[in-house]
This record gives sequence, structure tokens and C-alpha cells, in this order.
Amino acid sequence: MTETLRSQWGRLIALTTAHFVLDMFPGMMHTILPAIQQRFVLSVTAGGVLLSVFLVGSNAIQVLIGHLRENESKPLFLYVGLGLTCMILLFGVVSPQVVPLLWLSGIALVSGAGVGMTHPESLRAVHRLEGISSSVSSAVFMGGGVLGFSFGSVASTHLYARWGFAGLIPFCAASIVTAAVLMLLGIRLAMERDEANRKAQRIDQNRHTEIPFGVVLLIATLIVSSVQILMWIVPQHISAIGADLTRGGKAVSLFTLAGGIGGMVLARWAARRGELKIVIFMLAVGIPFVLGYVVLLRFAVSVVLLSAGGFFCFGAYPIMVSIARSSRGPNLGRRMGLIVGGIWLLACLLPMVLGPAAEWAGTGFVIFLSPGGFILALALAVAAAVKAKRNQTESCYEFKTD
Repeated sequence: MTETLRSQWGRLIALTTAHFVLDMFPGMMHTILPAIQQRFVLSVTAGGVLLSVFLVGSNAIQVLIGHLRENESKPLFLYVGLGLTCMILLFGVVSPQVVPLLWLSGIALVSGAGVGMTHPESLRAVHRLEGISSSVSSAVFMGGGVLGFSFGSVASTHLYARWGFAGLIPFCAASIVTAAVLMLLGIRLAMERDEANRKAQRIDQNRHTEIPFGVVLLIATLIVSSVQILMWIVPQHISAIGADLTRGGKAVSLFTLAGGIGGMVLARWAARRGELKIVIFMLAVGIPFVLGYVVLLRFAVSVVLLSAGGFFCFGAYPIMVSIARSSRGPNLGRRMGLIVGGIWLLACLLPMVLGPAAEWAGTGFVIFLSPGGFILALALAVAAAVKAKRNQTESCYEFKTD
């Protein structure tokens, strides 16, 4: 390994660690929410509002600012965002007697925006590492976020139980230390004016033609929609059938962890064989496992099927992020903001939309709907691959004719 490649791997590991640290905060917000509700005497509905504000802040900001600073190489938003995450500590100074939901929501909005604004520039920094294949670097970076979410959801409960809001200080300290390390490493961003050459090189290396970003975004949105529905409805359904609530937490945790691992494991194969081909393969293999879980959910061992489904179906998402880096559409920052923020913003609304259906027809009905996004994504990916192959053939024919 050359010194330059070793240095690039060092930067990728640092950026992946930053993603791990940042996504600990959403994991934390999900699991300490009941304790926050108890401390401030908030209803379950009010707690849902607080969580929604945090999630909307963390995802909407990516769509709003992802396209900015397209030809700036210094990651200003990355550093600012790492600092803003620490605003979460202000939860500890809010009084339960003075409109707590309003103050908590304001703090959650700012802290969530801090988490979100880092993502487009982080991906632009990953994008600059030309010595590492796009599939591998994207999957490793996205896997760091999945692991961070899982770790934060567990660690925060233990820290909060012992020290209250002071137990969140280690999370904020990790943000500050991460920002300092990234500054020392001299992290720089890919710039839009250099994109044409990079994109042509990646298309050649990844053995696929350029795919319109709108198609890439739709496939990724369908995948993420099924993921979000499963993460929401599985614990609800397990509780509804009278099973131990811990089964739901274990199922969601294993599903997300398997997805992060699946993306990393199959990324190198995607770099060699073609990213869209591997996405099709992963969805085709994973969908039967998800369907099997839906049918056999009552049995505890079915979590193995859900984990396998997550490995392949959720694991396809990081590879879609990599495809977006060389797709045809808006600038790089906008593409990254939409595919890592915009689609999750939309997915966060699905529990609200499907909630009435779950109450009317039962959680089992929504469980059976959950694989639908994966199935539609597979169909669209196959259609995109066929069209790309046809365009490639026509281009070759025209070249020979000329």
C-alpha cells in the first residue's frame, strides 16, 4: 500500500468515525425519549413531536444546504455541525414548569440540524478519496453511521440512568474531539468543478453507464421506506401480539446492524462487477428472507430471517449512495443531501401516514405491506439496468457506424 493510499484510508477511517459519533445522537434520542417524557411530564404524543422535530431538523437541513459551497474545499459545515450537536446538553437546564415542550423542541431542532448538516460535506470528503473505490468508501462510511446509531441507543440508556443529562457529556466530548482530529488531518472536500473528470473515471471503473439521479433517488427512497416501516412497525406488532417487548428492540437492532455489515461486505464485489448489478442481486436475495420473517414473525427464531433480509436489502442502500455519486443530475452536494437526508425525511413521515391503517386494520396488515418498497425497488433497478444496457449497446453501435 502506497503512502498516499494509506493516508486516504486514514482519512476514510476518521470520517467513518465522525459518522459513528454523529449518528449516536439520533440513536440516543430514540431510546432516552421515555425518560425525557417522564422528567418533563410529557405525553407519548408530545414525545413523538419532540422526536419528529429532531429528525426533521437532521434531515431537512441536508436538503436546504447540501448544494451550497460547491467549490469550497474546507468542510465548514462539518465542523459547525459537530459543535451544534452539543446543544443537546441544554435539555438539562430546561424547567419542567415553563412550557418545556417548546424549549426542548427548539434545542432538538438545533442539535438535529447539527447532526444533519455534517452529512453532505462528509460525503464530499469521502468522495475526494480517489484511491479507494466509490463502492467501498461509501459502504464503509455509511456503515459507521449504522454502528453509531446502534451504539448510541444502548450506551445512552446506561449513561442517562446513572447521571441524567450529565451522562450525555461523553457524546458531546466525542463530537469536539472528532472535530479537532478532522482539522489536524486537513480534511478537504471534492469540488464541483473537478466532478466531470472524476465522474467519467468512476463510470469506467464501475462498469456501468451513467444513471439519472432521479431514478437512483427513487430506488433508494423505496428501499429506505421499507426499512423505516420495518423499524417502526416490528416493535409495535410484537407488542400487539403480547410478546416480550425486548424482542422488538433486538429485531430492529440486528436488522440495522446486518444492513451496515452487508453494505461493507459486498461493496468490493460491487466495485468489480458493477454497482447496479449487485443492488439487484442483493434485493433479489434479501426479499424472500423479509417475506419469510413477515410470515413467521410469531416465532422468536424468525429474527434470523429479518437479519438476513437486512444484510441484503438494507445493505443495498450504501451502494445506492455510491451510485448517486456518479449519476446524472444536480451538483454533488445536492445529490448527497437528497440521498442521505431528503429520503429519510420522507421516510420519517411514513409512520404518521400508516398509523391510521395500523389502527384500523391492525399492525399485522402494515407488516405485510413492509416488503413492498423492496419489491418495487428491485423492479425499478432491473428496468434501469436494462435501459442502461440498451443505451450502452446503441452507443457502441453508433461508434462503430461512424
